[in-house]
Amino acid sequence: MKEAKGPLNGVKVLSIGTSIVGPWAATLLGYLGAEVFKVEPPQGEFLRVLYPHQNKLSTAYSSTNLNQKSAGLNTKEEEGMNAMLNLAKEADILIENFRPGVADRIGLGYETLHKSNPNLVFASSSGYGDDGPMKNLAALEPHLQAFSGMSGITGYRGGDGQLIRFTHLDPTGAIFFCGLIMLGLIERERFGHACWVKTSHLANALANMNNKVSEVLLANTQGEPLSSGSSTSAPNHCYLCEDNKYLAVSCDNQDQWSNFCNAVGLNELTEDPRFIKNTDRINNRDELDGIIKEHFIQKPSRWWSLILTKAKVPNSFDLCFDDLQFHQQILENNFLVEVDGEHTGPFYVGGLPWEFSETPPKIDTSIPVPGGDTEKAINEGFENKTTEISQEQSDSPEYPLKNIKVVDTTQGYSGPYLSFMLAEAGAEVVKVEPIGGDWSKELSPQTDKGVSALYQSFNRNKTITQIDLHTDKGQLEFESLIEDADILMEEWTNNSPESKIYDYDALKAKNPALIHFSLSAFGHRGPMKNKPGSDLTIQAMSSYLRTMGDVGEEPIRVGADVVSTCTAAMSFIAILSALYHRIQTGQGQKVNSSMLGTMMAIKTLQWSGFSDPDSWEGNFCKNETDGSNFGQRTKDRSIFATPSPALTEEKFYEMIKEFGMYEEFIKDEDLVKNWWNSFGVGTKASHARPLWDKYLTKMTSEEVLEIFYRYEVWAVEFSNIEELKNHPQVEFLNMFEKHEDGTYLRAPWKTPWGFPKINPVKF
Repeated sequence: MKEAKGPLNGVKVLSIGTSIVGPWAATLLGYLGAEVFKVEPPQGEFLRVLYPHQNKLSTAYSSTNLNQKSAGLNTKEEEGMNAMLNLAKEADILIENFRPGVADRIGLGYETLHKSNPNLVFASSSGYGDDGPMKNLAALEPHLQAFSGMSGITGYRGGDGQLIRFTHLDPTGAIFFCGLIMLGLIERERFGHACWVKTSHLANALANMNNKVSEVLLANTQGEPLSSGSSTSAPNHCYLCEDNKYLAVSCDNQDQWSNFCNAVGLNELTEDPRFIKNTDRINNRDELDGIIKEHFIQKPSRWWSLILTKAKVPNSFDLCFDDLQFHQQILENNFLVEVDGEHTGPFYVGGLPWEFSETPPKIDTSIPVPGGDTEKAINEGFENKTTEISQEQSDSPEYPLKNIKVVDTTQGYSGPYLSFMLAEAGAEVVKVEPIGGDWSKELSPQTDKGVSALYQSFNRNKTITQIDLHTDKGQLEFESLIEDADILMEEWTNNSPESKIYDYDALKAKNPALIHFSLSAFGHRGPMKNKPGSDLTIQAMSSYLRTMGDVGEEPIRVGADVVSTCTAAMSFIAILSALYHRIQTGQGQKVNSSMLGTMMAIKTLQWSGFSDPDSWEGNFCKNETDGSNFGQRTKDRSIFATPSPALTEEKFYEMIKEFGMYEEFIKDEDLVKNWWNSFGVGTKASHARPLWDKYLTKMTSEEVLEIFYRYEVWAVEFSNIEELKNHPQVEFLNMFEKHEDGTYLRAPWKTPWGFPKINPVKF
C-alpha cells in the first residue's frame, strides 16, 4: 500500500480565513497532502462558539479545521505580525475570505505580501464580490440562499420558497474556492505567473445552480418550487409506499423511463401520448405523478426498490445518520470517518471524496488543538523550506490549462459540468458521445436550438464527436484520441465492456502521463458500486431531504441540482491535484470520485454535530426537526435578517417597537433572555418566528428592510433568478455573458487570465 502523502505533498498553505469557506478549503488542501498553517487571533475566531458544542468547543469549528497546524497570533503586536509575515513569505498559497479591503487594512493584502514573496498565490473569497453596492454586506449562509434565488426554487409545489436548514453554501463555496486555488497553483507551476485569484460566496451560489440559471437565461423559463420534483425530467419524485416510507425515484433518460414502466407494471404508459417523450412527461407531470402515487401505495418501499434496482432505475431510501453509520456502502467506501482529540472527544466527519492510485490523500484523525502550534509558527514556520517552482517568474497571465487535452466520455449532469469548468480554464475538451448523442439533450426545458438548456450550457467550448465504442472502427478512433490525451474522463461501471477494454493499467502502458478520471454515483466499492444515481436519489441517501419541509410531510429536495454541480466541483479539485503532481514528477494516475462521496463530505458539519454534542442546541442538531423556514415574511415577500455586532439590546428594543411587537415580545421570558438569538440563525429563531411573522406581514419588504438597515441588522430579500439577471451586484461579478447564441453563465472566478471566448455547441 502506498504511503499517504497526497498529490499536494510539499505545498505550503497559510490560511487566515474565518468561519467555513476559507478554513474548509484549507482542510481539503490538507487532505490532499499540503502543509497547512491556520492562523487566527489568540482569542479565536467566531466559529468556535457556534452551537452545537462538544466538550465546550464548536463541532463546526473542529470539523472544518482538520489536517492543519493551528496558531494564535496577535498581528497588532510586533512578534505576532512578524511571525505572520514570515509564514506568508514561505507559503505557496494564502487563503482569506474577509470582506473586500480587510486584508489590506490589517497589513496582509496582496500587494504587500507579493513584494516579499512573488511566488505566492493569493486567494480571496468575499461575500458578494470585491466591488458593487453590496460588497460590504455580511453574507451568512441564509443570506446567500435567499438572495441567490436558491430558496426561490426550493419548497412545496405552489408554495413559497424556503431555506435549506443545513449550511450548504458554506462548504460548497469552499469546494469551488479550492478549485480556483488549484488553478492559481497550476498556472504558477506551468507558466511562472503567481497572482491574485478571486471568487465570492454569491458567485459560488450561482455556480451551484448553473443549470437552473441556464434554464432562465437560455430557455426563458422561471424557476419554481416543485417539492421533490425536478424541472428537467419526470418521473423524478419521492413516492409514498404501503409501509408509509417514501422512495426517491428518477428517470433521467428514455431508457430509464422504459425500464421503469416495465419493472413496475405500467407498460401502457410508454404508449400514452401524454408521456412519450421527457418533454411530454414534464408538461403532464401532475397526471403522471398521480398515476404513480396510486400505484406505489399498493406495495412497500422495499419491493419497489428491489425491482427498480434490477431494472437499473435510480432509486433510494430517505436515510438518516443512524442508517448511514452502519450502511455497507458507506463502510466499504469510508464515507464516514471518526476523528478524535483529547480536547474534544471523538466525532464523525465525511470521508475522502476521492481516491488516487499513486498519491493517496489522508484525513488526519487527530483533531488540532486551537492555538497548539503557536510557538512553532513564531519560531520555526513551515517544515518544508524549499521555494523552487517549475517555471521562471513571469508577469504574463496564461490560461492554467492551456494545451491540456481532455477526452470526456461522460453524459448528463456532473461529468459535462466538470469538463465545462476545465474548458473555462483553457483546456481543449473533446467530448465523445454515443451515436445519437448525450441523453441530456432530451431534458427540459428546451431552448430554441431544440436541446435542453443544460446541454447547451454545459457543453459549449468543446469539440463534440459521436463514436460507437462497441465497434472495431469506433474503438480505433477512440484510441487515437486518448493516445496523446492528458486527461480521460469516464463514468463506466466496473462491469461494463468499456471498463474492461480501457482498463487503467492498459492505458498507462501506452500513455504513462495520463490522468484517468472515473466518476460513479455511489462509490467505486460496495454493493451499490454499479448502481445508477441521480441528484434526487443522492440527496435522499445523504440525508439532505431531512433539512427541508416539515417532519412527517412529503419530502422536499433542494431545487437546484446541487449534487451534480458540487460533484463536478469536487472532482475538479481532484483532477487539478493530479495534474499538479504530474507537473512535479511526470507521473499520471487513476483518480476516482463519486456523487455520494461528495455529499457525505459536504455534510461533515452535520455528522460532527450529531455525533456526541454537549446539548441538543444549534442548527446542526435541530435542522431535521425545526420545520420549514421561510425567513421573515412580510406583506409582499420574505426576507432574511440576522443581528450584526452593532445591534445592542437597547437598539433591539427600539427596533421592535417600530415593528409594533414590543409588548408581546416582552411577555415571553425566554425570548427576553435570548433577544439576540430571537431571529436569524439564533437558537430561539424558530420559537420566535410566528411572532415576527405576525407583525412583519403588516408591512412591505421595503419598509421592513429600511428599519432593519437603520438598526444595522444584516438583511436581504428573497430573490429569484430572473430578478438577479439585471441586479447591479450580479453585474459586478461579470458572470453573465451575452452572446448572439444566448446569455451564458461563466465560471465563478475573477482572475488575470480571464475566460476563453464563448464557442457555442454546433447544431
